[in-house]
Amino acid sequence: MAYGGDGSAYLPHNSKNFENWIVEDVNNAIIENIDCTSTKSNLFISGLSMGGYGALRLGAKHTETYSAISGHSSITDITQMHLFVEEDEALYTEKEQTETSVFDMMLSNKNNLPPTRFDCGKDDLLIEHNRKLHNQLIAQKIPHVYEEFEGAHEWPYWQEHIKKSLLFFNNINT
Repeated sequence: MAYGGDGSAYLPHNSKNFENWIVEDVNNAIIENIDCTSTKSNLFISGLSMGGYGALRLGAKHTETYSAISGHSSITDITQMHLFVEEDEALYTEKEQTETSVFDMMLSNKNNLPPTRFDCGKDDLLIEHNRKLHNQLIAQKIPHVYEEFEGAHEWPYWQEHIKKSLLFFNNINT
């Protein structure tokens, strides 16, 4: 079931660098516009669905940038994009496969990963992908928190469980 529309998956494509936009431009905009922040502030990254994929992948890739990572109902590999976008998946696979797989990114940076958590609803179309990522991380002894709750790939689930990310981030000692 495709949801239609297009998306960036926060990967460089279509001659735009969406990854740099999140990792550099958004972070700089926060520092420039919120008085209580600076370059020394802890940064956390979280997202849901495609944004969860972006948060997990970018957090694992840019380990020096983020103090913790969280994702909700996350795509875990670029090969799942067809579930949500109409664009040709080939646009998203310009990078090496290890650059587009959350697991491969976490594995390649496993010794430097910030605290990581993710969750998924038991009725979510991505539940098996999230379970697979969880089991892969266990097999490689990569520390993380994984939780499943009642719910599907929808706003009521995310509105309820975003609190988990905020509490997780609040408990990070950096």
